[in-house]
Amino acid sequence: MATEKTVARQNLESASAETLRMQQSAANNVSTTLASLNMSAVGSLQAEHVESKSSALGQVQTSDLNSELGFIGVASGVDVTLRDGAAGVVITDAAVVDNASAGVLVAREVHGSTIRTGVLLAGRVDGTVHATFDTQRAIIAGVAAGLSFGLIMSILRLFRRR
Repeated sequence: MATEKTVARQNLESASAETLRMQQSAANNVSTTLASLNMSAVGSLQAEHVESKSSALGQVQTSDLNSELGFIGVASGVDVTLRDGAAGVVITDAAVVDNASAGVLVAREVHGSTIRTGVLLAGRVDGTVHATFDTQRAIIAGVAAGLSFGLIMSILRLFRRR
């Protein structure tokens, strides 16, 4: 891998470097130690550390993600920070969510100011949460779905025996 690579206003199939800086660029696959993205798009990103501003990321696997004004499909990592952006699915140990949205947020602990999420599964939450399903509601919905499925299957078995 090259030590440092800067990509500006380019479309790449793949990019790899120890340190990769992307400015108004796009890549399908990126593998790096440190990724710094500004107004860029990446389909699949594997990196130790990711700094993203006004960028769109498809799938991200990282130890440390810091995204500002960005859109992320799926992010998994140890520490994930979302500021003024949105993510589809976030799976992490620790999340900081400031004025951001996540469809599904699964974390050991979540901190932030305004946290908007569809489904929140977290051990500890510090901040104002606007969730469609928090941990308690997700458990209740799961139990209700399981009971409903079991009841329907029991009724179907009764009709099959006749």
